[in-house]
Amino acid sequence: MDLKFFPSFFDKPQKIQFIEQEKDEVVELFLREHGIVNLPWILASLAAFTLPVITIRLEEIFNLNIISAIPIQVFVGGLVIWYMLVVAYTIEKFLFWYFNIYIVTNLHVIDVNFYNLTSRDILTIDLKNIETISSSVKGVFGSLFYFGDIIIQTAAETHNIGFLNVPKPDLVADRIEDLKRV
Repeated sequence: MDLKFFPSFFDKPQKIQFIEQEKDEVVELFLREHGIVNLPWILASLAAFTLPVITIRLEEIFNLNIISAIPIQVFVGGLVIWYMLVVAYTIEKFLFWYFNIYIVTNLHVIDVNFYNLTSRDILTIDLKNIETISSSVKGVFGSLFYFGDIIIQTAAETHNIGFLNVPKPDLVADRIEDLKRV
């Protein structure tokens, strides 16, 4: 299962380019975390969105008169602040998932880490500097939806890259190995 409107696995994308791309560099794979990893924060957002409605309904059913004792302006202001926080949380989680990307080219492996709207870092490794590549699929969801982690190690200890929760990790690791040999 992969979300068609926000795919997380692009094989040889034609229209994807990046800032530091060299003239003879071709994007082979463009990856982000599998869409199913968004399920926990989506469910949390839905629960937070419906919580005030459920609370109001429970107060009516059990006739508690707690909310009705609060002035209407304070109650409405609290609801506005609550929903603004829920929307901000949802947007932040989506942007974090959407902009944390992994790019495999014929020359480099690139890890773009998005932290917030003002902060990101990019780690680039030449294919010739890669020592080992390992992939793993863990857990029930990983096996069911076929996603996992890829760890790319180099000779320098500070420049290891981890592709976390990517779709088809075995295929990605094999593709990087093949590109490394060329």
